[in-house]
Amino acid sequence: MSGSEPAGQYGVAVASEHALVADAVRTSLADRGFESTVLRWPGERLAGPRRPAPSRAGPDVGLLISDLDRWTRVRASTLLLSRVPVPWVVLTGAPDGPMWGAALEAGATLVLPSSTGFQEVCDALLVTARGELTTPAPERERLVGLWEALLERREVVGQRVQSLTPREHEVLTMLYAGDPVARIAELLEISPATVRSQVKAVLRKLQVNSQLGAVAALDDLMEMQELEGVAI
Repeated sequence: MSGSEPAGQYGVAVASEHALVADAVRTSLADRGFESTVLRWPGERLAGPRRPAPSRAGPDVGLLISDLDRWTRVRASTLLLSRVPVPWVVLTGAPDGPMWGAALEAGATLVLPSSTGFQEVCDALLVTARGELTTPAPERERLVGLWEALLERREVVGQRVQSLTPREHEVLTMLYAGDPVARIAELLEISPATVRSQVKAVLRKLQVNSQLGAVAALDDLMEMQELEGVAI
């Protein structure tokens, strides 16, 4: 631990989508003198006895560990960040970009890459708990802007999907399921030429260059709408 700062005076709330990771980090923090507790991840089923609560009134700082590589993880992370009112340090494998912005917008004070050494993480927790470390305003604005731009692109894709005719949407759904043109033609009882024409219409309306691009767009949209409880 850097300097003579007593880590024991600070409580740390630890959260991770991987329970074993959270427990291991809690143990490592305890070895460094921190008093820490593990928060249950949103949607996590309780598989054993509840972890004992810390003796202090509440945590002084939070450490959230997430890959932020799926919308479900982003959603769970932002829920925790917004609902637990402490300064948060986020440790993530996601590259510097929109997912960092999602964490900052939800209430994180600082985002660090997962390559950060554990001693540096501990030091960041200390200075964040003291209110002496935060993300510089220009950097925060840049990252949050990237996140907002990503959400806007998702909205645009949603509007494009909604512009498809019922038959075009059906063809897109079958492409998503992995059906080739010949199989789609057979199932819909239309000619392969008609299917190819409808595929071209789908690509044009979604503004993508390939069937793979159309499938990827639908996949992202379906995942995000599932999180929001919206059916396509």
